[in-house]
Amino acid sequence: MPTEHPSVAQARIVKDHIAGLIARSDDMDDLAVAMRYVMDNYCLTGAERDFGCSTTLVDLGTCSGEWFVPPQAKSGHHIVYIHGGGWFAGSIDTHRHLIDLIARKTGCAVFAVNYRLAPEHPFPAGLQDAGRAYAHACSNGPAGPLEAATVALMGDSAGGNLSAALVIDLLSRNARLPDALALLSGVVDFRPPDRMPPGSDDPTCEPTTQTRIAELYLQGVTTVDDPLVSPAAAPLDVLERFPPTIIQASSDEYLRDQDVAFAAALWRLAVTVHLSIWPHLPHAFHLFPQELSAAGRAVDEIAAFLGDVEAAPVDKLASVGAQND
Repeated sequence: MPTEHPSVAQARIVKDHIAGLIARSDDMDDLAVAMRYVMDNYCLTGAERDFGCSTTLVDLGTCSGEWFVPPQAKSGHHIVYIHGGGWFAGSIDTHRHLIDLIARKTGCAVFAVNYRLAPEHPFPAGLQDAGRAYAHACSNGPAGPLEAATVALMGDSAGGNLSAALVIDLLSRNARLPDALALLSGVVDFRPPDRMPPGSDDPTCEPTTQTRIAELYLQGVTTVDDPLVSPAAAPLDVLERFPPTIIQASSDEYLRDQDVAFAAALWRLAVTVHLSIWPHLPHAFHLFPQELSAAGRAVDEIAAFLGDVEAAPVDKLASVGAQND
């Protein structure tokens, strides 16, 4: 009898764990409560997590942040990390192991933010807090005031959405741009498709769920056509000024096609962009580095991309690649 490739078997175990959480949350009438249940338990597979960074808490007024400093951190090279969770859930704590891993693999101090969550704090509260965290990391380091040599902006899922939206906001204000942008299964288009993407195997979202999320997140403040909500809807003269960008997604996830389309749009505008599609993995697979060997390799790819940007930034060079398992 044929056996599954080990990587496929690994992914199936994690997907079954996520599907079980979604099934148990289906009876919850409150969407925010359901999403918080799923996010709080998303990474709790029983795997033992690795940590190696020192941490420092920072009060940002409306929100809080935390520095993750790896051994022999590169002075002045910072990453701002914005966690996912559907705009309603998640925290530094739910993503602590991933943030720690990113800091260790990149050698950069990472500043993560606990931004305000919807529906208690609808759009644009989370985006504003992301901006506060970014501004702090530009002019401060873990030990105090420091003008950063480079600052990369990174986020998964909803955090990827806030990261891309923040670039658009910074462009509108002629503010300092991040030196690089990394979107990990990032939401770049809030406009719901008519159907599930062909071949997707992802219980975390569907068009009707996306519509409900948009209603609770936006609460009439703006629409899904706003580029600060759907970065893919930004005018071309905005997108062409994006920093070097790396986009990673799974072949099986709901967001795959919008991430591919966004990468293609940047590529056509000669923005430095690297797209990698990782086969048969769950949404935000980076959160499972102990369970999925591909998660660690994906972070390695991000570290290499950021290293190239730090060493030799190029404004008008584009590349699109595919990742094979």
